[in-house]
Amino acid sequence: MISYSIQTFGGALYTHPILNITVAMSDSLLQFIITMSITLLVICVIVIIFSTKLRKANRELKKQNTQIEEINASLFISNKELADQKEAITREYSDSEKFYKILVRSADDGISFYDKGWKLKFANTAFYSMIGLDQASYDSVNSSVLVHPEDRDYAEKRILALEEKGFYESELRLKHKDGHYVNLSTRSVTVKDDHGNIIGSLTISRDITTLKQVHEELVKANIEAEASNRLKSTFLANISHEIRTPLNAVVGFSNLLLSNDITNEIKEEYIEHINHNSEKLLQIIGDIIDLSRLESSQIEITYEEASVNGIVNEIVEEAKRIIRRNEKSIILNVKNQLEENGDLIFTDRIWLKRVLNHLMDNAVKFTLEGSIEFTYIQENENLVFRIKDTGIGINEENLSHIFEEFRQEIDGHHRPFEGLGIGLTLAKEVVERMGGRIFVKSEKGVGSEFSFSIPYRPAGGSSKLRTNIINPDQINTPINWSSRKCLLVDDNKDILTYLNRVLLETRITILTARSGIEALEVIKNNPDIDVVLLDMQMPEMNGIEATKEIRKIRKDLPIIAQTAFIFEDDKDIILEAGCDACLIKPIRKDHLLTIMSSFIRSN
Repeated sequence: MISYSIQTFGGALYTHPILNITVAMSDSLLQFIITMSITLLVICVIVIIFSTKLRKANRELKKQNTQIEEINASLFISNKELADQKEAITREYSDSEKFYKILVRSADDGISFYDKGWKLKFANTAFYSMIGLDQASYDSVNSSVLVHPEDRDYAEKRILALEEKGFYESELRLKHKDGHYVNLSTRSVTVKDDHGNIIGSLTISRDITTLKQVHEELVKANIEAEASNRLKSTFLANISHEIRTPLNAVVGFSNLLLSNDITNEIKEEYIEHINHNSEKLLQIIGDIIDLSRLESSQIEITYEEASVNGIVNEIVEEAKRIIRRNEKSIILNVKNQLEENGDLIFTDRIWLKRVLNHLMDNAVKFTLEGSIEFTYIQENENLVFRIKDTGIGINEENLSHIFEEFRQEIDGHHRPFEGLGIGLTLAKEVVERMGGRIFVKSEKGVGSEFSFSIPYRPAGGSSKLRTNIINPDQINTPINWSSRKCLLVDDNKDILTYLNRVLLETRITILTARSGIEALEVIKNNPDIDVVLLDMQMPEMNGIEATKEIRKIRKDLPIIAQTAFIFEDDKDIILEAGCDACLIKPIRKDHLLTIMSSFIRSN
């Protein structure tokens, strides 16, 4: 260290604190220097203090700046995310709006929105297409003109219901551009904003025209089914009456025959009553079976040679017999207007006779007195039959359904005439299946005329029909089959007894069997049997099976089937099994002898 000493005039010495220089100074100067030194020292201290604080403040400021920058960066990121979210929300909202618009426009149901003034503001394509219009065409017409006259109060009712309940459901008919009306099922609801204020209404409409038609058809079918059930109930009641009435006569007169004090004339009268009522029973059963065949479409038309005059003569003779029996004052006139040699035709003889029988029976039944005119004639390519009577006639309102099943002008127990109400139904069905048509004209209290036409199919000439069957009624000499042998096969003892009695006068030798198995044993033990009468329905072995087994023993043995089945299919099955002929029960004596005579000869 350098040290200087300064001698002042005042004799005082001053030593610099830093430079360690000692200077001699005057008192005033020394005082100044000390003051300045103190001042400088204070300033230095102040500067040092402030510098320290400044550095600290700068550090704090720098730290805060860093934080602010981090916050700004975070805010930037958040702003970017918000912007992206806003863009996504905007895009999603736009896509959703398009999506909902697509849904609304693609709906099959009509969707329409109305403002508070009930004016249409929006509607989808289906709303317009349901009535065959587009939006422009719909806007160009007055919508009230499209509404069915009976539905003109629809808008008023809808507004009232929406104001009171907030919804409205109803059906509405609108006119299609093609002219017909479309049935709509509509449901309307009010539309409100977030504050609950009504801003309009929304209506959804569905085309139920087809559904309505199906419903109406179902209702109609149900009504018809109920009516049919009532008719069938009446029909069943009629069956009970119609069957019990002739059955009562058969049973009653059969019991009267047991009396010992009756004459032969009275016996013949009783037998005539029994035969007549038996025929009525058979006719009733036949009609019921025919009705069943009709409903199952099993009626078949088989064409063969037949004489129109012969069929008409049989019908007329039967009608005369009924007229005499009922003691009616009826004149029966027959007008044959066919050309000479033109009565032989191809037709189904049985069914044609059934149709004429039904029409003639009705004419006789409903004519108390007066006349019946039976006319048949060839007109163009048709054969026309007309049966006109002066009977009670039919009310005009009943003519439209007179050919329906079970229909009778008067139903119930108070009806004055018998019958099942199916004769005309069968007649109409058969005529139509033969390619013809049937008609009726009638006036209440005046009479009726039934007519039908079928195609005229001439067979050529008027020669008698050829037949290989000998009719016993035409044989001059009595039947003598004393050298012949017959096997009767039936599980019913009464039938065997009846057939024995019928064949007794022919003096044929009769063998019997109660089953198919027993019949096979009899045939094996008696190779000289000439004919077999075989029942088709038996236990253990039925007639079809028995026939096939008999054919294994004797191929040439005539087999005559006897059956209660009368359907054509059943007859075909019987003949295909190997039977030579078929007798339908009940078996009449003349039919039995006629069929047997075609297989065996008299001695």
